[in-house]
Amino acid sequence: MWIFLDIDGVLVPEKKFDQPVLPKDMIKFDPVCLNEFENVLRRYPTTKIVISSSWREMYSLGTISGLFSPDIAMRVIGVTPYLHPIVIEKNQYIRHQGVLEYLRQNNEKNPKWVAIDDIADFYEPGSPVIVTDAYHGFNQNSAQILDCYLASFSKKIIDNNTIGQ
Repeated sequence: MWIFLDIDGVLVPEKKFDQPVLPKDMIKFDPVCLNEFENVLRRYPTTKIVISSSWREMYSLGTISGLFSPDIAMRVIGVTPYLHPIVIEKNQYIRHQGVLEYLRQNNEKNPKWVAIDDIADFYEPGSPVIVTDAYHGFNQNSAQILDCYLASFSKKIIDNNTIGQ
Protein backbone atom coordinates (compact mmCIF):
# COMPACT_ATOMS: atom_id res chain seq x y z
CA MET A 1 0.00 0.00 0.00
CA TRP A 2 1.27 3.44 -0.96
CA ILE A 3 0.52 6.73 0.79
CA PHE A 4 1.23 9.87 -1.23
CA LEU A 5 1.66 12.55 1.40
CA ASP A 6 1.29 16.29 1.16
CA ILE A 7 2.76 18.25 4.08
CA ASP A 8 1.40 21.81 4.21
CA GLY A 9 -2.19 21.62 5.44
CA VAL A 10 -1.61 18.01 6.53
CA LEU A 11 1.34 17.74 8.92
CA VAL A 12 1.86 21.51 9.02
CA PRO A 13 -1.57 23.03 9.57
CA GLU A 14 -2.23 26.65 8.66
CA LYS A 15 -3.03 27.43 12.30
CA LYS A 16 0.73 27.19 12.91
CA PHE A 17 1.05 30.52 11.14
CA ASP A 18 -1.50 32.37 13.31
CA GLN A 19 1.51 33.52 15.33
CA PRO A 20 4.95 34.53 14.01
CA VAL A 21 7.08 31.47 13.23
CA LEU A 22 10.82 31.52 13.78
CA PRO A 23 12.94 30.31 10.85
CA LYS A 24 14.18 27.34 12.92
CA ASP A 25 10.56 26.25 13.40
CA MET A 26 9.61 26.43 9.72
CA ILE A 27 10.74 22.88 9.03
CA LYS A 28 8.87 21.10 11.80
CA PHE A 29 5.71 19.05 11.76
CA ASP A 30 2.87 19.77 14.15
CA PRO A 31 3.32 17.19 16.93
CA VAL A 32 -0.42 16.45 17.23
CA CYS A 33 -0.85 15.92 13.47
CA LEU A 34 2.29 13.82 13.30
CA ASN A 35 1.21 11.68 16.25
CA GLU A 36 -2.22 10.99 14.71
CA PHE A 37 -0.62 10.04 11.38
CA GLU A 38 2.13 7.86 12.80
CA ASN A 39 -0.20 6.02 15.17
CA VAL A 40 -2.30 4.84 12.23
CA LEU A 41 0.75 3.80 10.22
CA ARG A 42 2.12 1.69 13.06
CA ARG A 43 -0.89 -0.62 12.65
CA TYR A 44 0.01 -1.17 8.97
CA PRO A 45 3.76 -1.88 8.86
CA THR A 46 3.97 -2.61 5.13
CA THR A 47 2.63 0.80 4.10
CA LYS A 48 5.13 2.95 2.18
CA ILE A 49 5.16 6.75 2.11
CA VAL A 50 5.99 8.91 -0.90
CA ILE A 51 6.18 12.68 -0.50
CA SER A 52 3.99 14.53 -3.01
CA SER A 53 4.32 17.91 -1.29
CA SER A 54 6.09 20.96 -2.68
CA TRP A 55 8.50 20.37 0.22
CA ARG A 56 10.22 17.87 -2.09
CA GLU A 57 11.42 20.89 -4.10
CA MET A 58 12.93 22.67 -1.08
CA TYR A 59 14.27 19.86 1.12
CA SER A 60 16.02 16.56 0.52
CA LEU A 61 14.23 13.29 1.12
CA GLY A 62 16.60 12.69 4.05
CA THR A 63 15.68 16.01 5.64
CA ILE A 64 11.95 15.34 5.28
CA SER A 65 12.12 11.73 6.47
CA GLY A 66 14.17 12.87 9.47
CA LEU A 67 11.13 14.78 10.74
CA PHE A 68 9.27 11.52 11.34
CA SER A 69 9.82 9.07 14.19
CA PRO A 70 12.56 6.57 13.24
CA ASP A 71 10.18 3.64 12.73
CA ILE A 72 8.07 5.68 10.28
CA ALA A 73 11.01 7.53 8.68
CA MET A 74 12.35 4.28 7.27
CA ARG A 75 9.11 3.92 5.28
CA VAL A 76 9.44 7.32 3.62
CA ILE A 77 10.95 5.95 0.43
CA GLY A 78 10.60 8.57 -2.27
CA VAL A 79 9.11 11.68 -3.78
CA THR A 80 6.81 12.08 -6.73
CA PRO A 81 8.66 13.03 -9.90
CA TYR A 82 8.94 16.47 -11.37
CA LEU A 83 6.64 16.51 -14.37
CA HIS A 84 7.37 17.98 -17.77
CA PRO A 85 6.00 21.53 -18.11
CA ILE A 86 3.74 20.41 -20.96
CA VAL A 87 2.13 17.80 -18.71
CA ILE A 88 1.65 20.43 -16.01
CA GLU A 89 0.13 22.90 -18.47
CA LYS A 90 -2.34 20.38 -19.90
CA ASN A 91 -3.51 18.78 -16.68
CA GLN A 92 -5.31 20.35 -13.73
CA TYR A 93 -4.92 17.18 -11.63
CA ILE A 94 -1.20 17.66 -11.25
CA ARG A 95 -0.59 15.71 -8.04
CA HIS A 96 -2.64 12.82 -9.40
CA GLN A 97 -0.40 12.79 -12.47
CA GLY A 98 2.65 12.76 -10.19
CA VAL A 99 1.26 9.74 -8.33
CA LEU A 100 0.56 7.85 -11.54
CA GLU A 101 4.00 8.67 -12.92
CA TYR A 102 5.72 7.54 -9.70
CA LEU A 103 3.85 4.24 -9.80
CA ARG A 104 4.66 3.80 -13.51
CA GLN A 105 8.36 4.50 -12.93
CA ASN A 106 8.38 1.91 -10.16
CA ASN A 107 6.64 -0.72 -12.31
CA GLU A 108 3.68 -1.04 -9.97
CA LYS A 109 0.87 -3.04 -11.56
CA ASN A 110 -2.59 -2.40 -10.07
CA PRO A 111 -1.18 -0.64 -7.02
CA LYS A 112 -3.28 0.23 -4.00
CA TRP A 113 -2.70 3.81 -3.00
CA VAL A 114 -4.21 6.74 -1.15
CA ALA A 115 -3.23 10.38 -1.16
CA ILE A 116 -3.46 12.63 1.86
CA ASP A 117 -3.78 16.27 0.85
CA ASP A 118 -5.59 19.43 1.84
CA ILE A 119 -6.52 20.20 -1.80
CA ALA A 120 -8.90 17.71 -3.40
CA ASP A 121 -8.72 19.52 -6.75
CA PHE A 122 -5.19 18.22 -7.32
CA TYR A 123 -6.73 14.77 -7.95
CA GLU A 124 -9.26 13.43 -10.41
CA PRO A 125 -12.77 13.01 -9.00
CA GLY A 126 -13.20 9.57 -7.47
CA SER A 127 -9.50 9.18 -6.66
CA PRO A 128 -8.55 7.72 -3.27
CA VAL A 129 -7.79 10.96 -1.45
CA ILE A 130 -8.18 11.78 2.22
CA VAL A 131 -8.71 15.53 2.31
CA THR A 132 -7.65 17.33 5.46
CA ASP A 133 -8.85 20.67 6.73
CA ALA A 134 -5.85 22.88 5.97
CA TYR A 135 -6.28 24.91 9.13
CA HIS A 136 -6.25 21.89 11.47
CA GLY A 137 -4.23 19.39 9.43
CA PHE A 138 -4.24 15.64 9.97
CA ASN A 139 -6.50 15.16 12.96
CA GLN A 140 -8.45 12.41 14.68
CA ASN A 141 -11.08 12.42 11.91
CA SER A 142 -8.39 12.06 9.24
CA ALA A 143 -6.82 9.26 11.25
CA GLN A 144 -10.11 7.36 11.42
CA ILE A 145 -10.63 7.67 7.67
CA LEU A 146 -7.08 6.51 6.92
CA ASP A 147 -7.39 3.64 9.39
CA CYS A 148 -10.64 2.46 7.77
CA TYR A 149 -9.12 2.71 4.30
CA LEU A 150 -5.98 0.78 5.25
CA ALA A 151 -7.99 -1.78 7.23
CA SER A 152 -10.22 -2.47 4.22
CA PHE A 153 -7.14 -3.08 2.11
CA SER A 154 -5.58 -5.32 4.76
CA LYS A 155 -8.80 -7.29 5.01
CA LYS A 156 -8.72 -7.86 1.26
CA ILE A 157 -5.21 -9.29 1.55
CA ILE A 158 -6.34 -11.65 4.30
CA ASP A 159 -9.44 -12.64 2.33
CA ASN A 160 -7.36 -13.32 -0.81
CA ASN A 161 -4.89 -15.43 1.14
CA THR A 162 -7.59 -17.56 2.72
CA ILE A 163 -9.60 -18.21 -0.46
CA GLY A 164 -7.49 -21.16 -1.55
CA GLN A 165 -7.14 -22.67 1.94
